[in-house]
Amino acid sequence: MILDGVRRVLSRLLWTVSTLFRWASVGLRGLAVAIDYLRLVLFDYRSRPDDIFIVTYPRSGTTWMQMILYQLTTDGDMTIGHIAEACPWFERAAVNRRDLQKLPSPRVFKSHLPYGFMPKGRGKYLYVARNGKDVAVSFYSFYKSHFRYRHGFERFFGDFMRGWVVYGSWFQHVRGWWKHRDRPNVLFLRYEDLVADLEGTIRRIIDFCGLEVPPEAMPRVLQRCSFDFMKQHELLFDHAAEVMWERGFTMNQFLRKGRVGDWTAYFTTEQEVQFDREFQRRLGSLGLSWDGQAGQASRPSSREDVAPPPLASP
Repeated sequence: MILDGVRRVLSRLLWTVSTLFRWASVGLRGLAVAIDYLRLVLFDYRSRPDDIFIVTYPRSGTTWMQMILYQLTTDGDMTIGHIAEACPWFERAAVNRRDLQKLPSPRVFKSHLPYGFMPKGRGKYLYVARNGKDVAVSFYSFYKSHFRYRHGFERFFGDFMRGWVVYGSWFQHVRGWWKHRDRPNVLFLRYEDLVADLEGTIRRIIDFCGLEVPPEAMPRVLQRCSFDFMKQHELLFDHAAEVMWERGFTMNQFLRKGRVGDWTAYFTTEQEVQFDREFQRRLGSLGLSWDGQAGQASRPSSREDVAPPPLASP
């Protein structure tokens, strides 16, 4: 009993110590991100007159706007690895060190920054505001699916109203951009307008950004910016998939082929010999073998069979 009590005390002590380190790491991480963002704004980002910023509070139509601008400014090819390839998240460039200067014009960025933190360049700013009640519900769902949030909506709603969520207060965010809606390089849109009149709102975006979109391209733009089409390509828009894409992961490659003997298309004769030698040295004495079993692959007849060299005496 005494030993069990000591174990529990030591376990709690180590848990407390690890928690303190986690809190400290969060603080240091936040400081590092702030420094990186300062570097991005002051030194790495150089404004162009045709830059386009899509700005929203989270869960307010950001991804939809990314798709709209991607379709308007390119041929809309859907073989990209992720939408961030064509329309990167501006503030994440402070962390992933993406070279924004290599992007072709017009560059399109997404951002969730409040007006005061947004770099004021020569480009255009499209701000989309959504009914805060719908934002709260959508943000709660995102917290559960991507942040492993385990509390109920009542608690999340309280945090949302206080601004104790990612990117702070929805009220302050919208207020900050609304106050500057009359600036010539700011277009203030409502998410609900996109829902009610997608084509009309897209034409406002085209005029505001000075884009040249041929009339025959509009049916393709409207079709690919529909919810059904984007849902079919959801992996291209998911936040978690964006992080994986940034780190060089190739999507849809976890399950490859499931074939027996696919190695024959990759191994050279020398690699086969090397593997067989190591197999004999480490596993040969166990009686474990794939030779002669059903499904055992063999070399194509055009390749010269080379027997493994005899093992050296131990």
